Amino acid sequence: MRKMSSASKKEREQKRKLQHFLNDLALLGSLQGFKYFQPWLRGKEELLLTVVNEDLGWRSPGFLVSRASSYSSSSSSSSSSDGSPSSSSPSLDSRSSSPLPGEPHGPRDVQTINTHTRTLTHTDREPGGEEHLLPASPSEGEIAVPEVNCTLFLLAGYVRYGRPYAWIRSNHERLVNIGGMDSMVKDTPMKLKSITDWQTRGIRVWDVVSELVCLCTVPSPSNPFALDMRYIKTLPLQDRFLVTGALLSFLEMYLVYGNRDELHYDKVVEEVKPLRRLHFQSLLELQRLKSASVQHSSR
Repeated sequence: MRKMSSASKKEREQKRKLQHFLNDLALLGSLQGFKYFQPWLRGKEELLLTVVNEDLGWRSPGFLVSRASSYSSSSSSSSSSDGSPSSSSPSLDSRSSSPLPGEPHGPRDVQTINTHTRTLTHTDREPGGEEHLLPASPSEGEIAVPEVNCTLFLLAGYVRYGRPYAWIRSNHERLVNIGGMDSMVKDTPMKLKSITDWQTRGIRVWDVVSELVCLCTVPSPSNPFALDMRYIKTLPLQDRFLVTGALLSFLEMYLVYGNRDELHYDKVVEEVKPLRRLHFQSLLELQRLKSASVQHSSR
């Protein structure tokens, strides 16, 4: 009885952690204005992450929400197809989980591949081995096209797997030696430290994103959450107010719950200061415009 109670408690804790991760994923998917990456929320369990390959003074082009944010794979369930970027509290109900091929049997043997100065790992495939941890949206069916000088990743927290995973969606050959173009190999999840530590540490979505950015972008940025303030300042006033407010909410949450020992933590602290000033400046401008409009209409 005690063992059943312990197992039930562990399962509830795992569901709670995954729900927390999905909430973070939904928040991240609503943001824009980062310098090195752009997120697109796709349903309740998936997020597409476009990450810059080489930092050549690149500025985020202010991606419009593309087909990537609304596309649903034919193999995804209703939770992925009817989810939207406005979904703020994804459900962990088993009925909302995207159907995935095969049952998960835990991590497989890992093969480490060195690429220039970077090291990424992927799951090795062996004949007759365990089922792959495949994404609900297969790589072959991906219609989202990354911007020039960018790599596309899929970050997902499928209920059926009970934990988050990340997959490369483009430029596979740039990051890993995948040993051919077999779709099963291309859809093997990445072996990230943040994903490995998810069960034993308080890993949040920003830990996974920062690891992906630092692995993908050359040279590795000192602050993976650096903002493109030039782009943000070009937004229309109302959009600028909303965008800066959403970014502030996310980055201040990182400052409260993030790892202060991370090398980029202090950089994020400094990044927040001008963002907060711009947010309140936009608020004052909106209030002045509203006041002027009220005075004009009362005449």
